[in-house]
Amino acid sequence: MSRSARFFGFDDANAEIMRLARIIMTLVPIIVVTVTMSTTFYIIFIADALGGGEGMYLQGMALVGVLVVIQLVTQTLLDYPTGVLGDWIGQRFVIASAYICYAIVFFLTSLVTTETPFTLLILIYILTGVAASQESGAWGAWFDNNYRYAMPKDTDRKQYGVFQGRMGMVFTLVATASLIPGSILAVLFGRAWVFQLEAIVCFVVAIIVLKIVRDFPEVEAAREERPSMTAYVGILKAGASFLFSNPFIKWLILGGMMLLSAIITWGNLILFPLYFSYLLTDVAVASFRTILFIPGVVSQERSGVWSQRFEPKKWIPRFRLLQTCGFVFFMVIAFVMYIFPPVIESMTIVDVFIPFTTIVIMSVAIESLLPILLLLLTFVFTGFFSGFADILTMRILLDVIPNKIRNSVYSLIPTVAMIFAIPQIIIIGATIQYLGFPISLVLCAFISLLGVLMVRKGLSYPIPIKQDDIGTPPQEEPETVEDDLQEIADET
Repeated sequence: MSRSARFFGFDDANAEIMRLARIIMTLVPIIVVTVTMSTTFYIIFIADALGGGEGMYLQGMALVGVLVVIQLVTQTLLDYPTGVLGDWIGQRFVIASAYICYAIVFFLTSLVTTETPFTLLILIYILTGVAASQESGAWGAWFDNNYRYAMPKDTDRKQYGVFQGRMGMVFTLVATASLIPGSILAVLFGRAWVFQLEAIVCFVVAIIVLKIVRDFPEVEAAREERPSMTAYVGILKAGASFLFSNPFIKWLILGGMMLLSAIITWGNLILFPLYFSYLLTDVAVASFRTILFIPGVVSQERSGVWSQRFEPKKWIPRFRLLQTCGFVFFMVIAFVMYIFPPVIESMTIVDVFIPFTTIVIMSVAIESLLPILLLLLTFVFTGFFSGFADILTMRILLDVIPNKIRNSVYSLIPTVAMIFAIPQIIIIGATIQYLGFPISLVLCAFISLLGVLMVRKGLSYPIPIKQDDIGTPPQEEPETVEDDLQEIADET
């Protein structure tokens, strides 16, 4: 066994799976670095422009909420159709198109100032929704479709779980490595310069994707040789009807959508204003995120290995309850913000300078150190459970979703999650302004709890027969006494 195969977690490595692994482990980290560089300050940059200038982001958050809703509505409308498009013509064309759109988005964002018309910002967020809708689910569908052909001996999908953990570790590592450099580049050359760099790299990535992200011939053969509009409409209907084809699938996926909607609300409305309220500057936020992601690298890698010890139906609901952006997580963050609210006035500020210059790269308030430490511990503790829950869920979905509609279903998940999230963003945006962060976080906690209960209900049903459409024999999940009792109860 080669060192690469051992690192990826493959006991039965062959040329096909190694090709897949090398492509995704080389290309996707480049993408992760590119799009992560500006995540620390992107929303704050837009909010500052809308609020009237640097440091005025709170005054601009209401309009940012409007823009986020526009983006989510766009993504919601296009997410599922573009996922079906990926199943219809192949994921590489859709992925390449996504990064061309991202390149345009980053370039236009670099032009934003306090004088920028709001219509340009609307265009930027519409294009972001278009790009995100195309990217959504496409990478996962491409890899999973080809993995099932390349690794027929991995019947229990444990090697798949280990690889997912290692892949998550690598992605987290490169994302972590890009945070501080991205913020320092923004300090030295300006945020707009960073956006322009991202635009160039995204365009280059789009060209590379067209050249190397290809299906195996056996996977390609599962598609019609000449896709027709009738085939497209058929896939469109099949993906949507699949969601309600079985109570196990319905409740497991709908519950995951509800959980994801709380994460969308958190990431688009709460996360970065919360960071900046305690940490004040780009580099301080990036440094905190870097410290935060370092344990995440370990948890991502270990979750793929340790998750082999857990039975999915029993442990997924428990891990979802404890995960980052789960019920426990939101309640703890709400408690921390209630006990230690951010206070800008009368803070003791410590400035950190670039050596031998007067350029301030970080400002930290002494009074914020304790709540920052509590936030850090909460993120680290709950991160392990996120990894366990995600990998156990992927192990189930890998076999129950047919290849020919996989991209459609993977795209349908965030589509419905965004439908759930849009009213949450409107309501929680108002509660942040009038009632504060703690109440808003408690609302997120109970939305997440509802998702956990739905997942638990789905997992109470028997796992459906494994779906297959590329030539290997379908297999049925072995039944247990509990399954028999459940079927009797369902019939009665």
